[in-house]
Amino acid sequence: MNDDAKIWQDYARRVTPVGTRKTIAAAKKTGQKPARERTATIAVPVLRATLAAPLATASVLERKREKSLRDGSMIIDATLDLHGLTQDEAFDALARFMRRHCRAGHRHLLIVTGKGSQSGNRGGGVLRANLRGWLEQLPESARILALRPASARHGGGGAFYIILRKSPIPRATH
Repeated sequence: MNDDAKIWQDYARRVTPVGTRKTIAAAKKTGQKPARERTATIAVPVLRATLAAPLATASVLERKREKSLRDGSMIIDATLDLHGLTQDEAFDALARFMRRHCRAGHRHLLIVTGKGSQSGNRGGGVLRANLRGWLEQLPESARILALRPASARHGGGGAFYIILRKSPIPRATH
């Protein structure tokens, strides 16, 4: 199951029905039409800006690099741990981190979001759920080659690898 499907399942679990079966049945008996048979509200995290082009997370990496991601043997250039931060603090830290390491020419980054609250997953995993959207909003998103879940060695389900494209070589002017 991919990350989008997991995120959707997390939201679907928190759906709160507005009308009950009894109120719908009562409306039908009186000859009135219920406004909607099934309506629901879902708490959706607010993104900071309009999304740019979606991340190419399904991009194909070389076989050797994919293997090193799976077994956790890849050498990580830099790590950012977002544990204990609010959403605003986490977004700002992520933006600074990406800007700094894109400029430095690093290619293999690790972002630790944590798995969120494990008690019914209510209110937990907000940083993890927002990571993809936040990355899409950053100016450095064009440099992102792939976003992959980390191996158990680097944090498992509570962490992600970000693989960056090689930085363009500045042309010398004569």
